[in-house]
Amino acid sequence: MKTRSGKGNRVGLAVLGLVLLAVGGLAIARALGSFGDAAAREPVVDAGARSFAATTPWFWPVVAAVGIVIGLIGLAWLLALLRVDRPRRLRLESGTTGVTEVDAHPASEALAEQVSTYPEVRRAHAVLRGPSDDPHLDIGVSAEEPADLGALVTRLHDEAVPDLRTTLGLRRLPAMVRLNLTGGRRTRPVH
Repeated sequence: MKTRSGKGNRVGLAVLGLVLLAVGGLAIARALGSFGDAAAREPVVDAGARSFAATTPWFWPVVAAVGIVIGLIGLAWLLALLRVDRPRRLRLESGTTGVTEVDAHPASEALAEQVSTYPEVRRAHAVLRGPSDDPHLDIGVSAEEPADLGALVTRLHDEAVPDLRTTLGLRRLPAMVRLNLTGGRRTRPVH
């Protein structure tokens, strides 16, 4: 869903950008005389449209209302792009007797602290994303170079993620691991 939304945003912005570029290019070309000197000297809006705008009392309020609606749509779009799909609470169980939920942030922080204690790991960051009843895990790990990445990934796969999944009582917890290798402290021998 997120991929389709991102693709739609890119396509929408590209089309809007191309339309605005074409309109701006035509306006500049007209002003520079590409369509003749007479067109360059004439106003962009003809006399009939200027007369209509001047004599119709509802014209400018409608233009203002349309501008406000377009602005609100743009603001809503921007806020939708800034919204992060992090669940505040995880739904662990729901039934006829009630619903069991837990805060998502402390659970992911506990996992990050656990991973930070692994050898060669400088720091770790974990975030639960997606819907509250079917989350997925995003783990960022900074490890010192030369780290045994195979052992680190195996430990994440065999220990950290299953521990969190078991703690939360989830049947499945898809995880994405992002590894960042950082230069370790280099020591120089003193003679």
